[in-house]
Amino acid sequence: MQSLGIVLVMFFALAFSCREGKKSTTAYSPYKGPLNELLKTEMSTGLIKFKLVATRDVLSSYAGATEARGFSYTQEGGGVSVNVDGALANYPSVTQANAHIVEMGKKYTLTKKSGGQRLSSADGKTVAWTNGSLLCVVTSGFAKPANNFETAAPF
Repeated sequence: MQSLGIVLVMFFALAFSCREGKKSTTAYSPYKGPLNELLKTEMSTGLIKFKLVATRDVLSSYAGATEARGFSYTQEGGGVSVNVDGALANYPSVTQANAHIVEMGKKYTLTKKSGGQRLSSADGKTVAWTNGSLLCVVTSGFAKPANNFETAAPF
């Protein structure tokens, strides 16, 4: 019985540590800081690491956003490197961020998620989600890296 207790404690500690980097939706309702602060030079989820390659201004591509940054990361894990590209946009309100992803959802499968909405392409190579007033869109040549990035991102 004592070993079961130890296993349960370890399970909950691991579960908490996996979500430790994510902030709640209220931290982003609306987000007040610069987006570059969220695009960390390195992020990870388990053994998979993401290294920031570049960022760029993409505000003209996100109507109504107060700021939008395009980004490129390299996913490294298991001796393989994969490029992951995307954009992070900040809207004046949660409603506006959700309206933008609903519009995108006309081409993809849109689902509700805690604190916002999520979509993915049928092949899984494109993933997008909202968290508060933030909208993140991620693409990769393979399905798993886009999902991995969503897990690793602090937003």
